[in-house]
Amino acid sequence: MTSHRLAAWIGGRRMGTLIYHDDMGQFAFDYALEWVTLRSAFPLSPALPLESPKTIIDEHHSISVRRFFENLLPEGKALDDVVAAHRLSKTNLYSLLLVLGRESTGAVSLLAEGVSPEQVPDSRREVTPEELAERIRDRTHEPFSIWDGRVRMSIAGYQDKLAVYINENRLYLVEGRLASTHILKPEPLRPNLPFLVANEHFCLRLAGALGLPATGVAILRVPEPVLVVERFDRQRRDDAVHRLHVIDACQTLDLATSHKYERNFGSGRDVAHIRDGVGVKRLFSIADHAIAAAPMRLGLLRWILVQYLIGNSDAHGKNVSFFVEPGGLRLAPPYDLVAACVYPKIDHELAMAIGDEFDITKVHAYDWAEFLVHCGLDRRLVIREMTRMAKRLRKVLPELQRWPGYNQEERTIIDRIAQFALTQSDRLQADAKLLPKVVLD
Repeated sequence: MTSHRLAAWIGGRRMGTLIYHDDMGQFAFDYALEWVTLRSAFPLSPALPLESPKTIIDEHHSISVRRFFENLLPEGKALDDVVAAHRLSKTNLYSLLLVLGRESTGAVSLLAEGVSPEQVPDSRREVTPEELAERIRDRTHEPFSIWDGRVRMSIAGYQDKLAVYINENRLYLVEGRLASTHILKPEPLRPNLPFLVANEHFCLRLAGALGLPATGVAILRVPEPVLVVERFDRQRRDDAVHRLHVIDACQTLDLATSHKYERNFGSGRDVAHIRDGVGVKRLFSIADHAIAAAPMRLGLLRWILVQYLIGNSDAHGKNVSFFVEPGGLRLAPPYDLVAACVYPKIDHELAMAIGDEFDITKVHAYDWAEFLVHCGLDRRLVIREMTRMAKRLRKVLPELQRWPGYNQEERTIIDRIAQFALTQSDRLQADAKLLPKVVLD
C-alpha cells in the first residue's frame, strides 16, 4: 500500500500525521501520542475526535479528514491560480496541502514528514506600498496570491487576499515560525461589487457597535483602497505571534465546502426543496459542542440579526467560525460582513433561511417564530435582542456614517447601506412587537 504523509504541527508540538493512501484514494489523520496525552490537547474538529479510528483506512474517517482539509483551501479563481502555478489538479488534495499547508486558517501547519518547524528558515520579506499598488493594478496578468513565483495565501474564499505580518505600519510576507497577523483585501475586479472595501469596513464596525466581538479593521490607501483585517486566529504574545485553532461551520459539522449554502444544489425548481447544507438549525446545533452553550447561542443569534440588518444574503457556513479549545468550542468574531443586498446585479437569496423564507424582503414575524423554534431559542430572548439591536442601530449609525476615512465616492455606498439598515431595523422592531402573538401550526 503506497502512502504519503504530512506532519501536522501546532506551534512547536506535533499534533499528528495526515496520511494519504494513494492506491485507495483514502485519507487518515493519526494524532500523535505526545499530543493526546497533553492536558491542553484538543481535536482538529468534533468530527475528528482525539480517539484514534478503528482502522486508518476507515471510509467514514477518510471522508471526514478530506472534508476538513479541503475546507482550508481557497475557492474559485484563487484555487485556479494555485493549480496553474504548480501544475496540479484541483482533485489532488494531498499535493495542494503540501504547497499551501504551512500557513492557513487556524493553528495547524502541515510540513513534509521529517521536517520540524525549527528546520524551516524564518524569512521576512517587506512589501512596500508602491509594490502593493502595482500588484493590485496588475491582477489581470499576475494573480494576487502569487509573489516571487510562489503562492503566498491559503485562506478559504473567492476574494483576492494576502496574509501579511504588520509591524510598525510596515507589511511583510513571512515564513517559518513567523506568522501573519492581518489579511489584505483589495477591491475585487468584478465591476458589480463597487466599493466593497468601504462596504465591509463599515459593516464590521457596525457589528462591533451592535455588540458583536469587534474585529480590528482599517483601510489602507496605496492609493488603491485595501481592507486590512486583523486575524483573530493569531495572537501577539511575548513578542511573538501565536496561532489559534479556528474552524468554520462546515468543518465543525463535517460538511464539504459545497454544502456551505443551505440549498446546497441551488434554488432551481427541481432542487430548491433539497436543504442539506448549513442552515440555522444545523448552525445552532454546534452549541452542543460549546464550552458554554448559552453564550454561543446568544452570539449566533446576534450574528444572524446583524446579517439581516445589513442585508448580507451571502452569510453562509464558511463565514462563521469557532475557536477550538480543550473544553470545546467558542464562537469567533464575525468576518466577511458585506451588505450584499445594496448591489442590484448579484443574487440576494439568503444563504440560510429565516424560518422557511429565503427572500429577505419577505421575512416577517411568523418566520422569526419558526426560526426560534428551529434553533431552540427562548422567544423572550429573541424579542429582547431584536428590539435592542434595532434601537442600538439607529443610535450608532450616524456617527459610523460620518467616519472621515471614506472618500466621496465610497459615501454613496455607505449611505445606501445605512438606509437599508434603517429600513431593516424598523421591520425588525415591528416584527418583535408582533412575535408574542404568533401562534405556530
